Amino acid sequence: MQRQSITALTIVACVTFSILLGIFIPRDNSLDGWFFDTALWARNSQVSGAGARDDVVVLALDQRSLDAPELRNLPRALFSPIWAETLNGLGQADAAAVAFDFLLSFSSGQFKAGHDREFQKALFRYGDRVVLGRSAGTLPAKSYLAALRFDPTALGLLELLPDTDGVIREFPLSHGDKNAGDDVAVRSLSAAALAKAGIGQALPPRIIPSPRQHPEAMPTYALVDVLRCMRTAPDVVKKTFEGLLVFIGSVLPDEDRRISAARYLPPANPIDSNSMKGCQLPRLGPSKANSHTVPGVYLHAMAAQAAISGNWVRPAAPLWRAVIAAALGLAGALLGLFLAPWGAFLCVFILAGLVWSAEAGALEFGLWLPAFAPILALFLTTVLAYLVRYLVSDRRRRMIQNAFGRYLAPSVVEALSESPDQLRLGGTLGDVTVMFADLSGFTALSTRTSPEELVTLTNEYLAIIADEVDASNGYVDKFIGDAVMAIWGAPIKSDQHAMEASRAALRIVDEIAKAGEAAKARGAHSFGIKIGIQSGPAIVGNVGSARRYNYTAVGETVNIAARLEGLPGVYGCSLLLGPSTAAAVGEMILLREIDHVAVKGREAPLTIFEPLGLVDAITAAQSKSNEDFSSALAHYRARRFQQAADLWRAMGDGDGPAQLMAARAELYIATPPANDWDGVFVMTGK
Repeated sequence: MQRQSITALTIVACVTFSILLGIFIPRDNSLDGWFFDTALWARNSQVSGAGARDDVVVLALDQRSLDAPELRNLPRALFSPIWAETLNGLGQADAAAVAFDFLLSFSSGQFKAGHDREFQKALFRYGDRVVLGRSAGTLPAKSYLAALRFDPTALGLLELLPDTDGVIREFPLSHGDKNAGDDVAVRSLSAAALAKAGIGQALPPRIIPSPRQHPEAMPTYALVDVLRCMRTAPDVVKKTFEGLLVFIGSVLPDEDRRISAARYLPPANPIDSNSMKGCQLPRLGPSKANSHTVPGVYLHAMAAQAAISGNWVRPAAPLWRAVIAAALGLAGALLGLFLAPWGAFLCVFILAGLVWSAEAGALEFGLWLPAFAPILALFLTTVLAYLVRYLVSDRRRRMIQNAFGRYLAPSVVEALSESPDQLRLGGTLGDVTVMFADLSGFTALSTRTSPEELVTLTNEYLAIIADEVDASNGYVDKFIGDAVMAIWGAPIKSDQHAMEASRAALRIVDEIAKAGEAAKARGAHSFGIKIGIQSGPAIVGNVGSARRYNYTAVGETVNIAARLEGLPGVYGCSLLLGPSTAAAVGEMILLREIDHVAVKGREAPLTIFEPLGLVDAITAAQSKSNEDFSSALAHYRARRFQQAADLWRAMGDGDGPAQLMAARAELYIATPPANDWDGVFVMTGK
């Protein structure tokens, strides 16, 4: 219940925190802007903008125009005759509206009388389709305003307001008191051009374009080319500009350049030359190669194109942002509470990618779902939930590990920390392998050494046994004086528990022998080892009282293993396996059948085996020893005791089981067993 309460409180806190993020994080932050820009790129990489109608064109004052013979010797301050010719030509071509992205704040007439008269006439003639640029504090020259009849709708603000990261994404269509009417509200250049073309009555105060192509992919023509065509082929000009909004502005490489949301879209189309009757109107390519900026005139034109085509988006309402952030916050809390760190953060990155993909997909439907707040909520709540989990749940795990780490095997401690409900009385029936290992020579040594020296030496040898058990996925159940009880197959489940136990026992015998040889070389004391192993079903779990219990195994398998542990001392060897273990490992370990034995507490006799080594490492001598022992055992059970004794004696004094069985066969030669003798040796002790 405590864990459930902590989990519930964590989830509620994460969701609440996420909602606050969704509501209060401003939409124009740098990361939301970056997500929007990359979402535009992702959307357009899947949905092509090719073939869309172009309602807006740009008439560019480029470097080639300035270098042309017609304009080379004319300062830009005295361009009014050029603007007059341009405006007259576009008016005669029935352009829907003409917007000048220039602040014509003074009249060239003040330098040369009558120099701007033709431009004034053109403004007067086409005033219903012309928009001049203005700034917040500066208006066009009064003579131009007069030619436009001081019409405020013929002026448009040139300022472009960037977001906090310097990128221009949002375009206000009007500035000032929008409730006071057009007499007070000042339109942007693009909004004024749209109004002159009779478009934009239903547009919102601000639009966020969702362009399908790079701004400079918009049809763009050099000023000098258009002027030449106006003089030689006005029909081509009419065909090119009729019914379109025309924005006239500078595209010089180092003049009035801005960063737009479309910065990641492919660059402009290459020049497409098109010759008709000597009039050339090639579409211009990029104004500056490999640049992430574009001339400001393109942004005004892009806003107008978005308004006409409907390629603009509405930001999601704060409520929806909060709902999405809450959903991601809930997901992050669950990931942090229930998954491992690497898995949780892998899922976090996948979910973040899906949220960004959803933002890109929503653009196609005219909706902007800012992704930063939800993704931030996802990351932060995952971290917060994991911190709670670490401080609360993992704190409990560390407490268990610290409390039991010196008393239980690491495998058991890990199992308990993962599932503390195992810390209760009770057990389950499982298939395990049990080993009893006893240090031989302990009693004799205890009379010749001090207690401190005896305990130190005993601990050294017990450590050899415990280390090999732990290294083989076994569990040291208990130390019983100079003996060890170990279990394989619980608490760590394994289908190879018999083989793991047998391998560990062989290594224990080898390591104890090496330690004994090293001690003998030093003139120090040492121990031998006696090991018995049996596999089979056992009750495994916590046994004891409600106040104190032990994780152990009980049952016949354990009792047989305990009885087998006493037999190596009888047969003069170090390790014996019970029949169940032998059956499980017989294909991998060379086993020597030793005898049929009836042990105390069990009616049926046991066949005991001595493992000689792994099959793939057996020597020729070991193989012959096994064959000779088997032949002798067959003679023995057939009551041919002399032949059996001769074979066993021939195996040498170093073979304990052979010498023991030879002595027993010789005893039967002198005193034959009863006629119903079945070859079973009856143990009278433990």
